[in-house]
Amino acid sequence: MSTFLDSVFDTLNRKHLAKVLRSILDRYPVIITCDNPQSADAIAETLVKLVPHRREVVFGPDFITHSEHERMVSHERSDYNGERMIYRSPSSSMHLLSKEISDFQGWVIVIDPYNFDQIRSNLMNSSFPPVVLRYKGGVLKLEPNGGAKTLSNTGFEEKLLEKVTSETRMKMERITRILRRAAQGKVSKRLENSLIDLNHEEERVRQSLYREQIQGFVEAAWRVLIILMRLRLLQGVGVKSKISDKMLQQAIDYKGAPIERLMEFIKSEWGEDFQSSVQEGTGQTVGDRLEGFWSI
Repeated sequence: MSTFLDSVFDTLNRKHLAKVLRSILDRYPVIITCDNPQSADAIAETLVKLVPHRREVVFGPDFITHSEHERMVSHERSDYNGERMIYRSPSSSMHLLSKEISDFQGWVIVIDPYNFDQIRSNLMNSSFPPVVLRYKGGVLKLEPNGGAKTLSNTGFEEKLLEKVTSETRMKMERITRILRRAAQGKVSKRLENSLIDLNHEEERVRQSLYREQIQGFVEAAWRVLIILMRLRLLQGVGVKSKISDKMLQQAIDYKGAPIERLMEFIKSEWGEDFQSSVQEGTGQTVGDRLEGFWSI
């Protein structure tokens, strides 16, 4: 799989691809099982690209022991400003996985069918049940009823994928139209077709638009985190204050996802639960209008 969101993902419908994206964003383990290790590894490498804001760490080449993994997890939890990680376990490291690793949050794992049941049973008992992808005969399928119930809510992810698809199509149609007009009737049909063959360029545009959408979501969540961390400080000194979801949405100036979805991502990305700090509704009290965003 040489390109981002390669054609193998065409076998997944939009709903299933959105579920895979949500799983990886929210750090649920993703298992890929396939008789062909090279194909499964290629799928895993592409899945990692769904979260370009994270740093990929590969089990085996980059680290090999439980203690190394624990140190990385501990460091990440203590540093909100640090780069977040996504762990990938290739087929070559499969035999070490169950021996060394017990916490699979944020992992993309390749497992052959013979070891699949053992690894999956261990993960199903955790607080982060896995999402399973099976690759057979050139077709990638999402196993039904996999993952947590929250993963069924993929409205944000579906809209993101649709936005990337539609904007890519629109931009490429504009480029193609200009090139076709410039060449039409002036060169051979063969050369004209060569000029408007923009598959490689289209992939680059798609990657760029996708990264832009993901980065916008992550940065919006970071702004929510900053506001709510400060609010928690006020609560810590006895100031009873909450911010409404509407005011919070206005404060971060982001309309791509609702506050609820951003807070779910914050919980998985930075381990912070701010449910008690946010109230639904407008919350436009005198305090809101005078102070900007706080309801005290």
